[in-house]
Amino acid sequence: MKKPNQKRTWLARALGAGALLTTSAVAVAGLLPSMNEKPMPAWTMVYGTEKPQQKPTMLLFGVVQPGYSYIQSGPPGATSVTGNGQFKFYRLRPGIRGSIGPNIDYYFLAEFGNNAANPNAGVFGRAHVLDGNVTLNYIPGVHVQVGQMLVPFGEEGLTAAGVLPWINYSPVTYNIDYNEFASTPAPNAIAAPGQGLFNAGREMGVMAFNQFVHGPMAVDYAVGYFNGTGISQIQSSMGHPDQGFVHAGVDFGPFGIAGSYEAGQNVIGGVLPTTTGYQLSYQQQKYAIDVRYGNYTKDPLWLWYEYQHANNQQPGAAGNGTARGWFAAGGFRPAKRFMGVVRYSRYNTGNLASVMGGTNPANGSFAPVFDKPGAPNGLYETNINLHQDSLIGVYLARKGVRYYVEFDHTASTDQPRENAVSVMLSVPFGARLLH
Repeated sequence: MKKPNQKRTWLARALGAGALLTTSAVAVAGLLPSMNEKPMPAWTMVYGTEKPQQKPTMLLFGVVQPGYSYIQSGPPGATSVTGNGQFKFYRLRPGIRGSIGPNIDYYFLAEFGNNAANPNAGVFGRAHVLDGNVTLNYIPGVHVQVGQMLVPFGEEGLTAAGVLPWINYSPVTYNIDYNEFASTPAPNAIAAPGQGLFNAGREMGVMAFNQFVHGPMAVDYAVGYFNGTGISQIQSSMGHPDQGFVHAGVDFGPFGIAGSYEAGQNVIGGVLPTTTGYQLSYQQQKYAIDVRYGNYTKDPLWLWYEYQHANNQQPGAAGNGTARGWFAAGGFRPAKRFMGVVRYSRYNTGNLASVMGGTNPANGSFAPVFDKPGAPNGLYETNINLHQDSLIGVYLARKGVRYYVEFDHTASTDQPRENAVSVMLSVPFGARLLH
C-alpha cells in the first residue's frame, strides 16, 4: 500500500486552514461597518432643521411606548429583596414640526406619559412641553435655534427615543445630564420628589449649530446660552441667563468622537417648602465625551463609550460636590431584525447635595438638607459608588416598530441594590398635514 505524501498532507491542511481563516475574515468584514459609509447625522440637525421649502409645511409625528417594568430591590448586602411591577407608558409623545418658508423651521414636542420628564401626569392628567423652538436659517453655515430645546450634551440623552438601543438610560445620564442635582442615584427612575431637578436635558435659550459633511467625514458644532433652570422656566433671582455651552464632534466613516462642556449657574426655586421664595443656586461645570464605532441605529456591529463629569459649587455649608460616571456598550445583529446589546455602567458621587429644602440643625437657617442618615448635622452625603450590568434584546420590525426586553442589575455601596426587568413596544407615527 502506497504511503500518503507527507508534504502534500501538510500542504492540504495549510490550505484548508488558510481557506477557513479567509472565510472567517470575510464573514467578520461583512459585519464591520465600511470606512466609506455615510457619517451619522448630528442630532441637532435631526431635531432642528427641515429641507428648504418655499411653502409652509407641517408634520404630525411622535412615538408611543407602552410597556411593563418589574423591579426587585433590597438594602446593600441583604439576602432578601422585595418586588413590584406596573404597566406604564415609558413615553407618549406627540409633536408637530415643519417650516415657514425656506428660512424658518419650527419644532414642538410634548410628553403625556407619566415618567421622569412629566412626573405629575398620573396625578393631574396633564402634558408637559419638552421642546418648543424656532430655527432661523438666514446665515450661511449657521442655524440659530431659539426657545426650549434639547441640549447636545451627551449622545445617549440626545438619541431619539424610537431608535435608542435600550429602554432605560444609564445611571450617569439620569443623574448628570437629565437630573443634575439628585443625591439619590436613579438607575431605573428619577430621584424622589424634592431630591432632584429633572431637566430632561432641556434648556430655554438660544443656540447656534451646524454639521458639515464631505464624503465619509463630518464635523458638527453647537454653541448655546441658556437660563440654567431646565424645563422649569422659573424666574431666576440673578435676573439674566447664566449657562454657557459648547459642543464639537468629528465623524469619519464608522468612527465618531464628540465632546461637550457646560458651565454657569443652575437655579432651583418655586417648588421648595418655604414662604421666603428661597432659590438654591449651584455654580456648576460639567463635560461629556463620546466615542463611537459603528452606527447603533443600523450597523450589524457597533461599540459606544460615554463619560460624564460634573462639579457643583453648592450653596451654604454644603461645599463642593462631584458626580461622574460612564458606560460602555456593544451591539450585534445575528440576523437583520434582531439585535443584542451588552452595557456596563458606573456612577459615583462625592458630597453631592440634595435640593430638598429644610432647616439647618446647626443654626436654624433654611438650607439644603442632605438625606444621608447619621451624617454630621444631617448636612453631608457620603460617596456613592454604583455599577450596573445590562442585557438588552431588540426586535426591529417594519416601519420603525421595535420590541424591547431589558434586564438591569444595579449594585451600590450604600444604596438599594436592584434587579429590574423591562419590556417595551415602541411605535412611531407620522402624518403630513401640510406639504
